[in-house]
Amino acid sequence: MQPKPEVNKQIDLQIVKDNTEPVCYRCGSSEYHKRGLTKAGKQRYFCLDCRRYFADDVDYTNCKPNYLKLGDDVWDASVLGVKTRIYSQETKLVFLYFKQNWLKDTVKKFIRYKASNTSFRQLQKYIQKLGEFSKFLEIYYPLITFESLTRKVMIDFIDFLNQKKLNNETKNQYLGTINIFFETGKMNSWFDVPAYLIKPEDYGKLTKHLPRYIPEEVMQQLNQHLEALPESVMRMVLVLQETGLRIGELLQLPMNCLKFDAKGGAYIQYMNWKMSKEDTKPISMELAKTIKEQENYIRQHLEQDFEYLFCARKTGKYRDRNTFYPKAKVMDDKAFIKFLKQLTEDFDIKDNSGKRWNFESHQFRHTVGTRMVNLGVPFHIIQRYLGHESPQMTMTYAHIHDETLRKEVEKYHESRVVNFQGETSELDETILSSNDDLEWFKKNVQARALEHGYCARPKVLGDCDIPGFDGCYNCPHWRTNKNFIPILKDTLERTNNVLEKAQNCGWQLQVHKNTPIKENLEKVIKILEADND
Repeated sequence: MQPKPEVNKQIDLQIVKDNTEPVCYRCGSSEYHKRGLTKAGKQRYFCLDCRRYFADDVDYTNCKPNYLKLGDDVWDASVLGVKTRIYSQETKLVFLYFKQNWLKDTVKKFIRYKASNTSFRQLQKYIQKLGEFSKFLEIYYPLITFESLTRKVMIDFIDFLNQKKLNNETKNQYLGTINIFFETGKMNSWFDVPAYLIKPEDYGKLTKHLPRYIPEEVMQQLNQHLEALPESVMRMVLVLQETGLRIGELLQLPMNCLKFDAKGGAYIQYMNWKMSKEDTKPISMELAKTIKEQENYIRQHLEQDFEYLFCARKTGKYRDRNTFYPKAKVMDDKAFIKFLKQLTEDFDIKDNSGKRWNFESHQFRHTVGTRMVNLGVPFHIIQRYLGHESPQMTMTYAHIHDETLRKEVEKYHESRVVNFQGETSELDETILSSNDDLEWFKKNVQARALEHGYCARPKVLGDCDIPGFDGCYNCPHWRTNKNFIPILKDTLERTNNVLEKAQNCGWQLQVHKNTPIKENLEKVIKILEADND
C-alpha cells in the first residue's frame, strides 16, 4: 500500500503570518483560523497555538502583554534601559490599543523621554491612561488632531470618566497623566495645544485614608504562630516587621545585603525601587542574626550562583503545603502573601471585632510607620528610614492611635501657656524647665520666674517698671499655665474681697484698678480649667 501524501495543513487552514494581521492577545501567536463574526460584526479567529478565540475588537488593555510578540507596537523594557522587578513576569510595553497614529507615535516619544527616570510600572500606567484617552477620542472625536484639541474636548473627557464612576483618585491619575503628556509635548515642540486644557478645579477632592496597619492583637497572633511557616518565609516576615521594606525590596534583597559599620552596628542594604537608588537602614542585632541564618540556608540548599537572600518554592510534584522545597528563583509577591493567608486560616487569626484578618504585604510597612509615630520618632527620621521621597508620603503612612492622641492632647494642655487675655502663647521649653540665662539671652528676652507664671518681656524694652505682681494681670508680657491655677484662684478671691470693700466704701479708684484684674483672672482660670476637663 502506498503511503498517503502529507497534507499541507497550513494551506488548508489558511494560516496568515503577515505581521500586519491580528495576533492572539493571549499567546502572541499569528497562526489562526477565521471563524465567522462576533455579535458586533467583527472578525473572529481561532488560535491554533492556545486553542482559544480572539477578535478584531479585543481590548488589549486587559491582555497579558508578556504573551505578545515584539514589534513596533510591543516593546521590551530592556530595550529602553528600564529595569523590571525580577519577581515580576511583566517586561513589555504595549501600544496596540492606540487607534490614532498621530497620538500613538507621540506617546511613544513620551515613553522614550520618560524612560530614563521613570519606573517600568509607571510607564505602564502612562500608556494605559493615555490609551483610555485614545479610546475616548475614537468614540467622540474620530477626526480630531492635536491642533483641534480644545477645552471642550477635555470637559467631555472628564464627563466620560465620570460616567465610568471612577473614584477621585483614579480620575485624577488620568487627568494628571494627560497633563504631563501635554506639558512634555509642548516643552519638546512635538505639538502645540492651548494652555490650561486641564485646570486645577478639574481634579476631584481626595479622601484621606487611614493607613492599613496591622493591629497589635493580630500581630501578636501572627508572631505566636510564626514557626508554623516555612523557615525561609518566617524570616521574610521578621524582616518586614522590623524594617517596613516594600515587598519588591524584600524579595530582591541580595545575599550580601547585611552590612556593618565601624562600630559594629548592623545595616541592611537594599534597592529603593521608587527612588531608583540603593539605600541602607539600621537594624537590630537580632535581625542581623536572622539574616545570617537565611544566608546559610540559601548556601545549603541552592547553588552558589544564586544571588538573592530569599528564594521561591518548587511546585508540581514537589507541591506539599507542609514542606518548602527551595527553588533558585525569586519568590513572587503573591506566593509570599499566600503563605500568610494559609496561616490565618489554619490558626483563625482575627482582629478585636472577630473578623478574620486579611494580610497584605504593604500592611507591614504601614505598621512600622505607625509604631514609629506612636513612639515619638521625629517625622524626618521616619521619612529617611522608610525611604520616602517627600514628607507628604510619610504623613500618609503615619497614624496616631486614639490613645496616643489623647496622651499628646493631655501633654499639650499640661504645658499650654496663656497670656492675660487667656490666649495661647508660645514659650520656649527652656523657659518652662529652667532659668538658663544663656538660652534666654540668645532670644534677647529676659526670663523671670514669677509666683503666678513667667515674664516674657523682650530685653530690648528694658527692665519692667510695673510695681508688684498684681500689675502683671493686665500686662501683655505675662504668661501662665495650669500649674499656677491655685495661686490664680487665691488671687481672684483676694481681688473680689478688695472689690467688694471698695464698692461698699465708694473707693472708685480701687474699683477701676481691680475690675480689669478680676475679669482677666476669671478669663484665664476658665480657659485653663477647661483644659483640665
